[in-house]
Amino acid sequence: MTLNIAIVLITLLVSFVLMAMEITTPNAVILCALAFLMFVGILSPSDALSGFANDGLATIALMYIIAYAIAKSNLITRLFDRILGDGKSEKRSLFRLLASVSLISPFMNNTPIVSTLTPMVQRWCKQKGLAVSKFLIPLSYATILSGLLTVLGTSTNLVAQGLLSKYDLQKFGTFDLAIVGIPITIVGLVYLLTIGYRLLPTYYGSSVDDVVADPNDYMIEMTLGPDFEYLDATVAEAKIQNLSRSFLVAINRGGQAIVPVVESTVLRLGDRLYFTGTFDCINDLMRIKGLVPSTQKIDMADITSEGARLVEVSVPDTSSLVNQTIKSSRFRNVFGSVVVAIRRNGENLENRLGSIRLKGGDNLVMLTTGEADELDTLKDLHVFNVQNVQTRKHTYKDFLPIFLLVATIVVSTMGILDLFVGLAASCVVLFLTKCVSVSDIVKAVDMNVLFLVASSYALGLAMSNVGADKFIAKSLVAITGDASPLIYMFLIYFVTNFLTAILSNAAALSLMFPIVVSAAKLENLPVMMLVMLITIAATADFSTPIGYQTNLIVYGPGHYKFTDYFKVGIPLNLICMVICVFVTYYFYMVI
Repeated sequence: MTLNIAIVLITLLVSFVLMAMEITTPNAVILCALAFLMFVGILSPSDALSGFANDGLATIALMYIIAYAIAKSNLITRLFDRILGDGKSEKRSLFRLLASVSLISPFMNNTPIVSTLTPMVQRWCKQKGLAVSKFLIPLSYATILSGLLTVLGTSTNLVAQGLLSKYDLQKFGTFDLAIVGIPITIVGLVYLLTIGYRLLPTYYGSSVDDVVADPNDYMIEMTLGPDFEYLDATVAEAKIQNLSRSFLVAINRGGQAIVPVVESTVLRLGDRLYFTGTFDCINDLMRIKGLVPSTQKIDMADITSEGARLVEVSVPDTSSLVNQTIKSSRFRNVFGSVVVAIRRNGENLENRLGSIRLKGGDNLVMLTTGEADELDTLKDLHVFNVQNVQTRKHTYKDFLPIFLLVATIVVSTMGILDLFVGLAASCVVLFLTKCVSVSDIVKAVDMNVLFLVASSYALGLAMSNVGADKFIAKSLVAITGDASPLIYMFLIYFVTNFLTAILSNAAALSLMFPIVVSAAKLENLPVMMLVMLITIAATADFSTPIGYQTNLIVYGPGHYKFTDYFKVGIPLNLICMVICVFVTYYFYMVI
């Protein structure tokens, strides 16, 4: 091992540890790693930026735009409202959901599918009295499984396409992955409808329902008495908006709710003030002379109104809110909302809400005056509203994105047009026909994901520059010795799948790609076989909510615990590994 190889491997190891500890965002960790590798001369500036010239990266961005245009039309939610049926048989409705999703997900990025369908499934389960937890993890898993049927199904598949192009290897055809994707999807769906269904927890309702049912577990009601020394003064002058363990959420004056409470709000005698916090915080409030505690159960109707309502949101792992507190992010000013409750790993966090550092997957209940369609456009939050979608007449804008996507798939499959060119032309048409606007494009494209993909490629390039990829490949060969190639394939799959669980799909694939290219030469194995293996391994991680973005989207709304993903996901990981290894081996080595 040379000094440069040691530097790269230590840098990667430190990066893995920092990302696993969630000290900061993955993008920040990788950026620091790249800066260090440039400083020591292993990477040049052009090497560090080379990932941004990857056509796979641009293809992901174009797919985000088309998927956003399709989701914006609400056709998907209306279709699935009908597909789910009357809900008399929970398993039959689950089968309809998974089968239908499996037909759509191969041709559309699965993240917008899950974020679009999750609030609809929540609402439908509530109406039918069914357990939402029995539907959301299977929804996420089904989109991941069926996303392996085509190169369009997941962003990881498109990253693989870009890496193949960078290494001057033949790209996957549109349906090449289907040789593994079809058996994995069929067996996976059977598992989710039988064993997986029994392993899932049973949870009814939503976080909003919990707050409405037991508001005193989340808030404290106090009344301004005549002894309060700041009557007719502003909230800022009274200094009661942001206390040590409580935060002023709302005021009820004469039956009218004042939400949100701003610093210039004037306090009047008889005002009923609502603070976040548990019953333990009441002693802090009672020390303020003139604040009288209520002995009655809080009525949420006194806080909510037509203009102010409770909304459930989830924090994606790519959100700028990750590792920030409610206070430091200026949440109320930025989002026009006040956080009432935070759930993590299925439990309510009862410390001072304003000082809690948010993590990806956190489920928030917030009191907001924002309109539903405005909240849906927020990039830093996944919004799960319970309001029914307003019906309107269909226009060409509802159907044109779907037509363009289908046409692109057909012409690219027939070899008439390159996939990237077809998607680019489709996006131009969507823009010219006003199906999407410039602001829509900004909202649709997740720059955090794109940056992670591009920077991860540079880390893989650093390994190639110093020969670390060959060193790791030789080490893996030494572990398996003269055993069957199947053993080596199982090892490669397991390592990639493990990296996905602690890092991200794109990072795991980008790091493993140069290793398997070197391994294919050392072991005299088909390079496309190993590339297909790691592409599927980097996607098919079901064991943690952070293993794939859609897992994190349903984490909060389903009220799941981390262990629920272990129980349901690890057997599915093993099923996918066995099928993938044997099918790819048979297809490339036997036939």
